[in-house]
Amino acid sequence: MLKRLFGKFAGTAAATDAQIAARVDALYAEASAAWQGNQHATAVDRAADAIALDPTLPALHYLQGCALFALERHNEAAAAMQRCLALHPAYPLVLNAEAHAALSLARSDIARGMAPASEPPYRGGPQRISVIICSITPQKFERVSTHYHRLLDGVPHEIVGIHDARSLCEGYNRGMRQATGDLLVFSHDDIEIASPDFADKLRNRLQDHELIGVAGTTQLAGRGWIYDRWPHMHGQVGMPPDDGSMGIIVTPYRMRGAVTPGAQALDGVLLACRRELALDLAFDEATFDGWHLYDFDFSFRAWRAGRAGTVCHDLLLVHASKGGFGPDWLRYAARFIEKHRDALGPIESLGTTELPQLPAVLLRSTAEWRLFTAHLCARED
Repeated sequence: MLKRLFGKFAGTAAATDAQIAARVDALYAEASAAWQGNQHATAVDRAADAIALDPTLPALHYLQGCALFALERHNEAAAAMQRCLALHPAYPLVLNAEAHAALSLARSDIARGMAPASEPPYRGGPQRISVIICSITPQKFERVSTHYHRLLDGVPHEIVGIHDARSLCEGYNRGMRQATGDLLVFSHDDIEIASPDFADKLRNRLQDHELIGVAGTTQLAGRGWIYDRWPHMHGQVGMPPDDGSMGIIVTPYRMRGAVTPGAQALDGVLLACRRELALDLAFDEATFDGWHLYDFDFSFRAWRAGRAGTVCHDLLLVHASKGGFGPDWLRYAARFIEKHRDALGPIESLGTTELPQLPAVLLRSTAEWRLFTAHLCARED
């Protein structure tokens, strides 16, 4: 990932003197080679030499910050990333630099014994929560049900399991008809929520917003919200490492503040809403009679109705599945576009196979993830 990123942003040094420019490019190449060879101290020094000649190249500061981070010089790494960001790098470098600046600051916080802040306690009226889960795997359903019972301990709630759904839309519609809650959570069965104050966050967010999710876009442009590019992607999603090691691999998108309102589409790994919204809109089980695009259609219809969803950045969801965009997805994406073409902008991503370039950072603990999130959410444009 870093090799590709460094190579992409090497370019030609922005110096007026051709000899200085050539020297800067040579130093960049030396620093990059040192980084790739795990010679991080050398990478720091060569990047510093290049920066002394031309401090206007964001990629030089980013490379130096990555090397400092590898040396666990986290305050210096954060400063280097901030210098990179002050030069207004283009996407995807800006997203990588933001993520690594936040991670450097979180590691520094951990080293100083700082604890993450908790969500203010929910102070609203009584609210019953119904968690609706479509699952055909008893072990998964048992595990995720136990997880939600723990998260919602002390809060009136129920788990509504649908084990023979004909589609996610049909299963969720059936689940909401059975549900007795004021707040409805539509959840996949292979997730875990790392936020210990999830119950307060859920109820606080749904006091202010009718529909929430953990990731989505404010400008839908095709088959997958994740294809909609910077700066319209918001939120973050965690995954367990592929090798079974400890920690959480987190892919963060753009985050400013605890939430981003005005979402046109939300990822369906977790959707939560007020009961009346779910009943007013329902899921379109006639058009989406399979397992894809149910979330896009539901959240896009909410947006079209003036009841747009909100991306919540700090719910900290870990998803055990990577998902995919195969032929089935494309078939339902075409149905979605046909249904909503009059309200969609240019469709850029239908049929594309190129995923956006996104950072993936390894977070060691829930506390580190919470601090990382706080620093990302505190960023200003």
